[in-house]
Amino acid sequence: MSDTTFAALGCSEALLAALAKRGFVTPMPVQAQTIQPGLEGRDLLVQSRTGSGKTLAYGLPLLQRLSEDRHTQALVLLPTRELAQQVGAELHTLVPKLPIANLVGGVAYQPQLRSLQMGAPVVVGTPGRVMDHLNRGTLDLSRVTMIVLDECDEMLNMGFLEDVETILAKVPAGPQTFLFSATLPAPIAKLAKRFLKDPVQIQLAEAGEHAVHADIAHTPVLAPDHQHVRALVNLLLKDQPSAALIFTKTKAQTEEVAEELTVSGLPAAFLHGDLAQATRTRILGQFKDGKLRYLVATDVAARGLDIEGLPLVVHMGIPTQLENYIHRSGRTGRAGAKGTSMALVGFKESRILLAWSRRGGLTLDWRAVPTPAEIREAQAAKLLDGVKGAASAALLNQATQMLKDADPVRLVAGLLGLVQADQAAGFDLPNEPERKTKSRFEAARERKDGGPRPQRTYAERTAARGDSPRPDSAFSKTRPDGSFKPRSESDDKPRPYKPRTDTPAPPKKVWEDRPGSKAATADTPRPWKPSTTKKPAAKFADDRPAKPWKKK
Repeated sequence: MSDTTFAALGCSEALLAALAKRGFVTPMPVQAQTIQPGLEGRDLLVQSRTGSGKTLAYGLPLLQRLSEDRHTQALVLLPTRELAQQVGAELHTLVPKLPIANLVGGVAYQPQLRSLQMGAPVVVGTPGRVMDHLNRGTLDLSRVTMIVLDECDEMLNMGFLEDVETILAKVPAGPQTFLFSATLPAPIAKLAKRFLKDPVQIQLAEAGEHAVHADIAHTPVLAPDHQHVRALVNLLLKDQPSAALIFTKTKAQTEEVAEELTVSGLPAAFLHGDLAQATRTRILGQFKDGKLRYLVATDVAARGLDIEGLPLVVHMGIPTQLENYIHRSGRTGRAGAKGTSMALVGFKESRILLAWSRRGGLTLDWRAVPTPAEIREAQAAKLLDGVKGAASAALLNQATQMLKDADPVRLVAGLLGLVQADQAAGFDLPNEPERKTKSRFEAARERKDGGPRPQRTYAERTAARGDSPRPDSAFSKTRPDGSFKPRSESDDKPRPYKPRTDTPAPPKKVWEDRPGSKAATADTPRPWKPSTTKKPAAKFADDRPAKPWKKK
């Protein structure tokens, strides 16, 4: 956190009052470095990770520099409709009476047309719907003086960069432009060079190519791919987080995982792009308000979600790129809070995650899938913490009467049975992945001091596996006492063939005596059998192909 204040940065009294009402006193690092040059009218090129407070970093200068006119003065472009609606709501909390037009896809045009006709100084939207309004002639950008491009790298990944360039080309030259991006690939740098004039470049310490979030703990879990959902159920039953955002790779997986969690006593909802916008808004509202504990979503649907105090993010398999893994994990550990990013991976993906940890500076703390016994122990510990709370006098009297007439141990056991009757006990999963994790990861970590790899003899390795020696090994011959005897060189020499004499050889048959030969069947007439295979004849003579006529 910064030592300065919003007042020292130059914010107006109205904005200071709105910030104080929300409990914001000290600006975050990205806000401390961007607000003052933004208020001075400078262009900004900011590299900062997700969840670092970027909305206020550009929202405060934008709101303070607005005039009293009702025409469109500021345009904010974002990659997804959820993020656009979230930014619009954030700006509304600072200036409640400010007309803001949210131009996003998946909703009706009429409310958007009405807000544009009545006059909206601020337009917040996605590139696709903004392009639609420009083509319809319902959006006028001729008097825009401020432009914000938020999460520009994600707009590049989603294929919106061409639309962004088209929109910026329709704005008169000279607007103040803020460009925020977690990374700065070549297309983004080219876009900044074309549309930004002498920008103030701000690169926070943690905003390198792959930003490392110090407030997020990475705890991957090694489990077979077909057991990922059951492993997730066990992990959630043991940890009992207050909320969790679970990422899947496909839309179908969101529904399958949410259904399995609900059946296991963990009510969950799914979120993907095929849902209606009203349904998505309702589900997100329930998740933000704490009415929904577990949300299963695709990467695109959950892009840019800002859930305050989210303690856990789960990856059902890792994405294809490290950048996407970093962005997913950034949904937790926001605004200085601690969070956990847990990835359920198979053996192949575990190797990829290890390579990412070395390349991106991630610290991986591997953990095993909890057993049903560990789940019951965690549930009992949580129940004990709840029981230790204050009890009313009436309950204490009732407990005293019950203890007079019953054995205390049996009474507590019966009460536990009633309480835990509706609690899921988890799945009894095989423990093989845990053994692999220890041998490949923990043993490698223990050998970081440069010590030699422990060597074992062949007999020790086979005894540890419970296998017998291979027949073709150097220890294939055993002595009567059970010890191994190496083979001699004579064992490899070929031995001459000797026919067996214990059983008489069958008499040899000559060719004429074999069944089916001409000699054996010459005197035996064969019975006549009618043929059962006939060629289908043409139904009509005209169906036969005509022969070409040739002149002789």
